Amino acid sequence: METVNDNHCILYAAAMETRNHLFFECPVASSLWSALFSINGLRFRHPSWVALFSWAAALWKGKSLLTSIMKVSSNALIYTIWKERNKRLFQGHSSTVEEMFNAIKEIVGIHLRGRTISRLDYVNITICNQWSIV
Repeated sequence: METVNDNHCILYAAAMETRNHLFFECPVASSLWSALFSINGLRFRHPSWVALFSWAAALWKGKSLLTSIMKVSSNALIYTIWKERNKRLFQGHSSTVEEMFNAIKEIVGIHLRGRTISRLDYVNITICNQWSIV
C-alpha cells in the first residue's frame, strides 16, 4: 500500500489534487464528462465545476429519462473517479477511461432496470439505444 506523500493527482501527476481538478479539470475527468454529455446528445462546455453544477441545478428538474440519466450518470462519474483514484493509490491497479465509462454505463443501467420507459418518444428511444438500455 502506498502512502500519500504529496498533493499531486494520482490520475494526472502534473497537477495538484483538488476537488476541481480531480472531478472536473483532470484530463481523465474531462474525457469522462465529455463522453457522458456526448452519449446524451449534449455538448460539454462548462468552464468550471461550479458552473456545471449551477447549470445542472437549474435544468435537471423533473422526471424525464434524460434528466434521470444525467443525475445518475453524473453521480456515477464522481463515484467512478473516486474509486479509480483509490484503486490506483492503494492497490496499484488502473483502468482506462473507456473502462471507467463502461462502469458508469453499467451503474446507469442498473439504476434504470425495471423503470417503465416510454418507447414512443424519439428522444427516449435514442437515449436507450446510446446507453444500451433494453
